Parts: sequence; structure tokens; C-alpha cells
Amino acid sequence: MDPRRPYGPGRGPTGWVEEIGLGWVTLTHCLGHYLRILAGRDRLDLPAFAGALREIGLSVLPAITLVAVALGLILGSQAATVLRDLALPNLVVLSLGYTVVVELVPILVGILVAGRAGVALAVRQAGLVASGEMDGLVVSGVEPIRFTLGPPLLAMLLMSFALTVWVGLVSLATLTAWLWGRAGVPPSVVVEGLRQSLHPQDLVQVLVKPLLFAVVIALIATVCGLMAGRDTQGVARAATRAMIGAVTAILLVDLAFVLLR
Repeated sequence: MDPRRPYGPGRGPTGWVEEIGLGWVTLTHCLGHYLRILAGRDRLDLPAFAGALREIGLSVLPAITLVAVALGLILGSQAATVLRDLALPNLVVLSLGYTVVVELVPILVGILVAGRAGVALAVRQAGLVASGEMDGLVVSGVEPIRFTLGPPLLAMLLMSFALTVWVGLVSLATLTAWLWGRAGVPPSVVVEGLRQSLHPQDLVQVLVKPLLFAVVIALIATVCGLMAGRDTQGVARAATRAMIGAVTAILLVDLAFVLLR
């Protein structure tokens, strides 16, 4: 598939094949762009990269911190109830530590990134197609994928990783404080439970998941944007498809991790 061809929605029963092909081409072009940057043969659009970092990470930091605190309080409240009934702090902490760090936090961050950055990227791509600016980039000799996806994808990779670490720390701190104050479980028990429940392969999984989620979100958003068509209604379709597709893909990727573990 040639990424310079006129953009529009895939047609017929094989339209999904075209979308997968476009996603693959998009990924290879972005990787080539990053390799050329490392080799000094290309340059990163720093203003666009800084804007993407601000849009993806800094703008959602207050909201995602509040969500992390709420997550810690909800889990702490449930754990405190179980501890009062069963008095099995070690077992509860072991289960909660793995659930929060390995499963809940990466998925939560992925969904929030999809809703904020993925939808924005799809809308931008669809708007460029609908307005004819995408064709203008091609005529001007500018590689569309490098121009529209290069900086946002790199920003999504960095901020997804950073937000995953931040949300994990805030959630665990809130959970620990709640268990200590309401159930009398000392922080040392929580720390020891985390040490016992998290193995090296789990930590690797925690580091890999947000990066893989970011790539999946960016590719789905780009494909939905580029294939939305040239009418203005395509912008709304792109946003809806990007959100639904990204969330579905995140859950399927996480399921793959569970099945392969």
C-alpha cells in the first residue's frame, strides 16, 4: 500500500485488510523516521513534539492523579473490609499488589491516553484529509506520516510510560495509607507483599505494556483518521472508531499477556 495515495475509507469486505496494511506501513515509516533521526539524517519536529507532550501528559496529569487516588481508596476500602472479616493481611496484600501494578494501572493509563491523545490524533488526521491538507503535504514533497505521526507517537511512548509509573505510585501510596489507617496494616506488610507478589518478569511486563499500548493507540488512531473519508462527518466517525478500537485493542493485548504468561 502506498501511503501517498488519495485517502479514504476502505470499501468492500476486504476493507479491514487495507486498514491493517495501512497500519503496518504507518509503523514502518515511523520506525524509519526515528532511525534516521538517530543517524543524523533527519530531524524531529521539536515544537510539535513539545506540544504533543503537553497535550498527552501534562494536560491530563491532574485528572489522572485524581483517578489514581480514587483507585487506591476504592481498593483500600474493599481490602479493609476483607481484612476485618478474614484477618488475612498477607494474602490480601499479595493479591492487591499484583492486581494494581501489573493489570489495573497499565490498562487505566492506556484507556485515558486513548481517550485524550488517540482521539485527538484521529481527529487531526481526519481533518487534514477532509480539508485536503493531506494531499497538499504530498504535493509539497512532505511525508505525511512523518509529519503527522512522528512527534505524537514518540510523545505517547514517553508519557504512557511516565504516567504508568506515576499512577502506580500514587495508587499504591493511597492504598497503603488507607490500609494503615482503617485496617491497621502497617506499611511494612504492604511493601513485603509487593516484594513477594511481583517477580522480575512482572516488572518487565509493566514496563512493556504502556509502550505497546501507546503504539497500538497511535496506529489505530492514524488508520481511523486517514480512512475516515473526505466529508466532514468523517471526523466524528474517526473519533468514535479510534476510541472504540483503541480500548478494544488494549484489552485484547492485555489478554494476550495473561494467556502467554
